[in-house]
Amino acid sequence: MNLKMKRSLKLLSAIVGVLLVTPTHLPAQSFTNYPVGDDVTPSLGQFQIVMDSVWRKTFDFILEGTPLGDTLVTKHIRLYKNGVFTSPTLYDPTTKIGRSDSFISGGSEETNGLLAGAFPGRTYITDSQLVVRPTWSVATNGARAIHTFLKSMHLTDSFTTHVGFSVKAGVMAPTRPVCAGEVEGGTPEQDFPARSFFNVYVVVDLPSGGLLPPIQLVNVEPLLVQQTNLTSFPPRLVYIHENSTAVPMYFNNDCIIHDPSSGDIPVARGTLFGQLTLAGHGVKFSSTEIESFQTEFENEEQTNSMALRASPLTNIVIQDFAPDYNAGPLTLAICASSFTPDGAFVFTINNLPANSTNYLQATSDFASGKWETVATLLPSTNGANYADQSAITNRQRYYRLMGTP
Repeated sequence: MNLKMKRSLKLLSAIVGVLLVTPTHLPAQSFTNYPVGDDVTPSLGQFQIVMDSVWRKTFDFILEGTPLGDTLVTKHIRLYKNGVFTSPTLYDPTTKIGRSDSFISGGSEETNGLLAGAFPGRTYITDSQLVVRPTWSVATNGARAIHTFLKSMHLTDSFTTHVGFSVKAGVMAPTRPVCAGEVEGGTPEQDFPARSFFNVYVVVDLPSGGLLPPIQLVNVEPLLVQQTNLTSFPPRLVYIHENSTAVPMYFNNDCIIHDPSSGDIPVARGTLFGQLTLAGHGVKFSSTEIESFQTEFENEEQTNSMALRASPLTNIVIQDFAPDYNAGPLTLAICASSFTPDGAFVFTINNLPANSTNYLQATSDFASGKWETVATLLPSTNGANYADQSAITNRQRYYRLMGTP
């Protein structure tokens, strides 16, 4: 049995009792049962961050005797101990995951992207957004796939410690990149069981109190989470981190750390706080399963934390993003059209998705259904100009805009 299987079985072992009493539903055997849209589901999550060594002495001093170092807060673990922050189990009643329509893996739709999610909150997901991929090979057997993204997640400790831990992603973290993912079908004949992974960017809020100011953290390298046994949407399973090493976490805000032993310490945004060594996210888990999830997370902590990086970057410039979560189907809006003296038809195209590849197609016989790609557009804004030289001989032309050739 490989490590991945052991980890999956171990995380699921504490909830077998729950699974046994849950009514069984035969999963659909095709992605076509799931057109573009959203899955809305409760979820649980937990994380552990090992602080950078430069902060260890200061935080040991200012957190001594506080609730963060008291096991009575969680009845299981210390939220802070020996330079390690371990969150309680966090809960979100309405995590949203956006899906695209299915497509053939390895085809142009995977590269050029498809619209994913339901309105409001749609966006285009392309293969280029999947910065870190699982170790498994990309399917080349004609199996189908679906683009996904973590549309909305706001995990809080509202059912556990009430001290203020929070993890946000998607539209809840509007300055972070899209948390893109993909679901890969098993075979061309049967999509399920399928494999799934996400590149996750989060905003983490640590609880303040006493000498500890509000601290917000972000990762600039994606956290890779994956699972290999999806049988439906939304799946009921635990996504497990699979990065080769821990993921650095940086201060997302300027702040001042008050240390009575050495004086105030100003901290600039982009300063290394520590490294995320462990993360788990249980999809389709309710608030009644928190204790089982937290117990298993503690077991996972002892055996499967990611290895720390020896020399992570200690200071970076954090780039803010503005993902388009209000994207719509590609539409062609032509304005300012005219004919040149030599007979070419010149027009301006609006409503283009910026920085994405768009295919302008044309036909002289709309009823035939035969379209020809006449231009590949990659605009830096939402507009572009095009001159159709074939209009000299084709006095009737229809145009459309496509995301694939």
